[in-house]
Amino acid sequence: MLFNSIDYFFFFIACYITYWISPSRFRKYILIVFSLLFYGYWSGSFLIHFVLFIIITHLCVIGILKTKRKIFLILGISINLLNLCFFKYVLTYLKYLMSEGELTIPFFQSLSEFVLPLAISFYTFQMIAYLVDAWRGKFTESPFVNFLLFILFFPQLIAGPIMRHDDFYDQIDHAKLTLDFVQRGIFHILSGLIKKVLIADQIAKLINPVYANPGEYDGISIFLSTFAFSFQVYGDFSGYTDLARGSAFLLGYEIPENFRSPFLSVSFAELWSRWHYTLSTWIRDYLYIPLGGNRVTELRYNINTIIVMSLSGLWHGNTYTFFLWGFFHGIFLSIERFAFGKPNRSSMTPLKKVFAVIWIFTIFSVLATFFRIDTLEKISTFWSSVINLKGKIIYKPDFWGLMIGSYILQFVEFKNYFKEKLEPYILWLIPVCTILVYFALVKIEAATETFIYFQF
Repeated sequence: MLFNSIDYFFFFIACYITYWISPSRFRKYILIVFSLLFYGYWSGSFLIHFVLFIIITHLCVIGILKTKRKIFLILGISINLLNLCFFKYVLTYLKYLMSEGELTIPFFQSLSEFVLPLAISFYTFQMIAYLVDAWRGKFTESPFVNFLLFILFFPQLIAGPIMRHDDFYDQIDHAKLTLDFVQRGIFHILSGLIKKVLIADQIAKLINPVYANPGEYDGISIFLSTFAFSFQVYGDFSGYTDLARGSAFLLGYEIPENFRSPFLSVSFAELWSRWHYTLSTWIRDYLYIPLGGNRVTELRYNINTIIVMSLSGLWHGNTYTFFLWGFFHGIFLSIERFAFGKPNRSSMTPLKKVFAVIWIFTIFSVLATFFRIDTLEKISTFWSSVINLKGKIIYKPDFWGLMIGSYILQFVEFKNYFKEKLEPYILWLIPVCTILVYFALVKIEAATETFIYFQF
């Protein structure tokens, strides 16, 4: 059930009305029921699988809280990681063997027919964080109903943001319908629709043929398509987050922000503090710090950085190109620290900031080919097409309009005062923007693309 679909619209309306007309003591149970329906809409069998792992994880949490024995922490983390690795990596290898005709054992052939459970990477990391926080003593009790809602909460279930218990628990019994949350909810939903449907999906229509058949396009189109893909991923995932946050606001919850103008970053370190922020902080708190954090030698620091970024790449996808994508980002982070220390935006001249932004965005976009294309052979074919002097072109007025619109969004997000200046006019801006977005949406003929991060 896509957030930008009519199915979700009617689903959310039904949830919203039922939720707010019910007594407050029943509301969290209503959200749990609708969250189960939301996930079950995709797959009933994987819903059972999902709930089973929620129960197992919670039993391990109770074991940690009651006994303080580390075995429950190890057991809980191991079970969740084995579940993730089996579906995301083992099955991928079995499917590969099946496609090559090398898999002949009936049992393994039947296993290879399984698909990746929706949102497995997101809910696995969320449950691991909960286990570790229990071990670290960040909470002393864990009501099962609250934990169930925390993991199942449908606005953020499928593609994040990756929440912590302290982002959510205090809101469970205190959600209220306020004018501020309604306004913020509607604006986030409008923002999400603009980013996803009007920008990301339209970029996809232009560049998908380029990635499918790079030899048919000229070199400039090949190069520009890498920048366009970065904007597509940003609009797609950031748009999802806005839709998720907007839905949560309308239900009386505030969930974490996940993006803030990443393509205006002046360093790789800043980029990763602005791009998929909840994953970056998860990696910092549950991988990087346990490996020693900043309390190690410079060599060890760089090795740890490369390790955690490489693992971040594997979290995103199950091909070696995702690993390389994360590995190269780790390399650039290490080089940046070695050469410049920790770049300080406030000490840079305006011209230096411009060059830094262009540099970071260019490298990010070039590395994004490892994110988009699943083999080195295909990546080589793609980049070898840059030498083409003739061929189809994508850089027409609609292409440049999408690029300019994408960068305008970066500035609007970066400068918070835009929101503050618009606040006095919000009562008439909401209906005007809603009407404009509606007419823009009905002009779109083709079906929208699925969310890119659903595959993770």
